[in-house]
Amino acid sequence: MGDIIRKGQKFTYTPDKVQAAYRIVYLTVPQVRTEDPLPERMIFYVDTRFTPAQVTRLRQMIGTILGFWRDHLEQVNDGGISKFERCVNKYARFNLAPVWFPDRIANGRAAAAIQMDGLTTMIQANGFGRAAKAYIKYEELSAGESFTIIGLNASNPEKNSLTVTVNPISLIPYAGPSTLMLAGSLFHAWLHREGYRHPAGKFLSYFAGEASMCIMRGNLEKNPATPESTFSRWLD
Repeated sequence: MGDIIRKGQKFTYTPDKVQAAYRIVYLTVPQVRTEDPLPERMIFYVDTRFTPAQVTRLRQMIGTILGFWRDHLEQVNDGGISKFERCVNKYARFNLAPVWFPDRIANGRAAAAIQMDGLTTMIQANGFGRAAKAYIKYEELSAGESFTIIGLNASNPEKNSLTVTVNPISLIPYAGPSTLMLAGSLFHAWLHREGYRHPAGKFLSYFAGEASMCIMRGNLEKNPATPESTFSRWLD
């Protein structure tokens, strides 16, 4: 599984200082045509308190996101509109631009293309060591707290890491959300790291919410019989 890295950290929800240990986990980057070279792998520092089964789910979640990213680029490289672009274009209306993008974005399709280009930059920055280390932190819920995966707001995809904090209970197989739902939750946390914002608790029609829910639905259209909360409950 790799080397163990130790890092002192005081967790938000516990009064005692915890000495967290991290293990390096590598994930292969799908090779697809991009303007600049891609790394062979991404590097994550995963808290050793996650069980082997939970680490497997984390790998699956990241791999799922990389699969959607690859599919988008391949479809665009073939001269078409990607399924991700079509889905986001149909539903996203507000906060289409990340904080670092200076121009107005006309529609969801253009916003989806810009976002995936930003994700490409973050994949390159991670794999080539240009960004800070990406930690996957472990944090159990305290009374009254509720979250799945949290990514703190950041604004520079060329330098900021893909660090997130994960509620380990959500990773228990067959007890929590599906791997696809979790991949959408992780994607949402990464959107915060990439520079996207939305009002607290509001996801409908906002890019950061709709793009994540597109991932959760496999880029399929919404089913009117399925409430938004089926998906949004796993965001933030």
